[in-house]
Amino acid sequence: MENIDTKDLLAKKRRFIFFVILSLNLFGLLMVYESSSMYAYNLFKDPAYFFKKQFIFSLAGLVLFFLILSLNLEELKKNSRVLLLFSIFLLAAVLLLGKKAGGARRWINIFGFNFQISEILKITYLIYCSEYIRRKKHLITNFKVGLLPLFFVLGVICGFLILEPDLGTAVFWVIWTLFFLFLNKASKRHIFLVVLIAFISVFFLIKLYPYRFRRILVFFNPFAEPLTSGYQIIQSQVAFTSGGLFGLGFGESRQKLFFLPAAHTDFIFSIIAEQFGLLGSLFLIFIFFILLNNMFNVAKILNNSNVNILYGIILILFLEILVNIGVTCGLFPTKGLPLPFISYGGSNLITHYILFGLFFNFSRQKDENIISNR
Repeated sequence: MENIDTKDLLAKKRRFIFFVILSLNLFGLLMVYESSSMYAYNLFKDPAYFFKKQFIFSLAGLVLFFLILSLNLEELKKNSRVLLLFSIFLLAAVLLLGKKAGGARRWINIFGFNFQISEILKITYLIYCSEYIRRKKHLITNFKVGLLPLFFVLGVICGFLILEPDLGTAVFWVIWTLFFLFLNKASKRHIFLVVLIAFISVFFLIKLYPYRFRRILVFFNPFAEPLTSGYQIIQSQVAFTSGGLFGLGFGESRQKLFFLPAAHTDFIFSIIAEQFGLLGSLFLIFIFFILLNNMFNVAKILNNSNVNILYGIILILFLEILVNIGVTCGLFPTKGLPLPFISYGGSNLITHYILFGLFFNFSRQKDENIISNR
């Protein structure tokens, strides 16, 4: 009876999680249209240009989600090193063949769509780390044998990301790896040592490039450069202030009228805050909390070799939500990181559907164990 109840509980939670991500995706489509229509009309004479592309990305993501459910997970885990090497090869290739935009090469054009290669790491690096921890669980407290090989791989990945340049994504993966190792009971002393090394490295990387240093200075005082580096965060703050407690109302955003750059991408949360106010913003954060909490409960029920991958996916989502909202609120320096299922961006949306496909597939393994134990 207990096994049957556990199986039913997992199935209900997965159905609820799927309902939540679909709802977030639909709301995201609505907000992409609302925040980009004027900008799209000005550029392409089509107010629904970004909406239509995001709709196509959503359909592609759903198709991939269901395809991932039928994957052979053991083969996927067995080939984790090959998959990671392939993604590192793509990171190198994008430096030579990638599309340059905003002074960086991060995208490769595939059938007319720009795909951000670093998004693939959310799948390949996640699976590789999970398998690495499973293989070396008993050595995880040994820095030389257990942690150093993993940090070498991380260093190679971060090196290519910095060359794009994309320091923010490199920092994201360092933070994710450290949290992931902490969850797997790595030595706190070793983690602190890596944090110290990473902090010194980032400090020098910021000092070497004036635009990064200005970005940090602007973080502390955006009004020092109100028309250049501080402009975006100031306009984001204006959106929050205009929204007040209840918001200006749906469709009444002023910042979308060419005031706030990236209104439909990285700063879409600012438009949500402007239209729906503090209460609407908190409600969206609450929905994300409910989603993460249910995912965490599913992972907690499991007790097999797949649980690390589930926790890794939860950690990716948590950090993305935290950083995106933190940047729009002015709590963190500006970093181009989309809000999952809400911001415009095909690479990010499709990657998240794949991640949830993996989450559902790996979590279903418990059902098979339950059935076999009856």
